[in-house]
Amino acid sequence: MEKMFSNVKIGAHPICWCNDDMLDLGDEYSFEDIVNQAAEAGYVGIELGRKFPKDPEIMTQELEKRGLKLTSGWCDTMFACAELRDKYFDMFKEKARFLKACGCGVVVAAEGTGSSCWDPREYRAKKGVQKLNNEEWSLFTSGLNEAGEFCNNIGLKLVYHVHTGTCCETYEETKRLCENTDSNKVNLLADTGHLHFCGVDMERFFRDFAERIKYVHLKNIRELVLDVVREYQIDFNSAVKCGVFTVPGDGGIDYRPIMKILSENGYEGWMMVEAEQYLPSPKTIEFMKKARSYINEITGV
Repeated sequence: MEKMFSNVKIGAHPICWCNDDMLDLGDEYSFEDIVNQAAEAGYVGIELGRKFPKDPEIMTQELEKRGLKLTSGWCDTMFACAELRDKYFDMFKEKARFLKACGCGVVVAAEGTGSSCWDPREYRAKKGVQKLNNEEWSLFTSGLNEAGEFCNNIGLKLVYHVHTGTCCETYEETKRLCENTDSNKVNLLADTGHLHFCGVDMERFFRDFAERIKYVHLKNIRELVLDVVREYQIDFNSAVKCGVFTVPGDGGIDYRPIMKILSENGYEGWMMVEAEQYLPSPKTIEFMKKARSYINEITGV
């Protein structure tokens, strides 16, 4: 088919093989396994994972051998937490500098304050997310503006990950974030799996926030598993282990309308297949090839 995009590249997230949050999932995969299989499946970019080299030069050399480029990396933030704000901002800057040294153009930020997933002060998986008050929202958004300015100054782009179980997981919360941050400093990462998980109208989301979306994670949902997760109020990490997520081309999300909206709004940059799965290890490469074929089929990319 005719290509829908003129400047879009398709990458893979290493969490498809080896989970960074639940260390028992995919730990048998080595860095070499991950990047070899990503290249074999037809991807040209990959995000940072816990098995990756810590030396930027070695990282770049190993990826270049396989025709891959490091696209971005995840940074926890605690900007809404007054007592941890400075510590986490220092950590953010260190990570951003590392990503820049590795040739990345994007930094992924996600707020942990009150999160059900990774607030370091309290494990909230069973309690759920504790939403921010107005004062915390002010700290959060001003921190993002400051971090975005830092990224701009070193030649990077900050994208904020709208994420299940955090202070910003809904359409309304994303709107509030956008209204209270500088569009020249703070952009959005749109993750199809997280948006669907949270019941967000994705076509509306992609259409209304098109100008702010600068990075995309392509994650699909197994609808039957999602129904069980909702009915029994299963926490996020346990939902992952139940197999709620899968890849594009396998699951309930039809990506054609989303791709059409992105194309009509001139989206450029990376789209990353990212599907945390709890499956027997040999199947990862099969799923990644299936996703790559599906994306090519519907977009020509």
